[in-house]
Amino acid sequence: MYRVLLLVVSYFAYGCTSASLPMMGADTTRLAIGGHDFVVRHTDQRAEVVRANPAVAARSDMLALSKLAMEQASGCKVRDGTLYGDAVLAEAMLACPAAPSARLLPVWTFDDRQ
Repeated sequence: MYRVLLLVVSYFAYGCTSASLPMMGADTTRLAIGGHDFVVRHTDQRAEVVRANPAVAARSDMLALSKLAMEQASGCKVRDGTLYGDAVLAEAMLACPAAPSARLLPVWTFDDRQ
């Protein structure tokens, strides 16, 4: 029973920092900033960062630390207005000099209420 519990706990712990589907196969960098460990996955146009250490109280500047982690890991700037997330996961679009420019389109929603 102990082995099964250990297996289940390790499975969920591994899933905490696994890549999202769009970022599977992306470059991965682990780094520490401001006393927090981050796992950053990035392509030439997009990045996502996951805080990999437990924090008792999430800091109010966690998105700023996530942005800094993205920029350090990728070597690119985060595009203004594209950073979103919370104290654990953040995503943004990148502006890399060597990459082709990305065209950001608005998200269309459909509401069938009349």
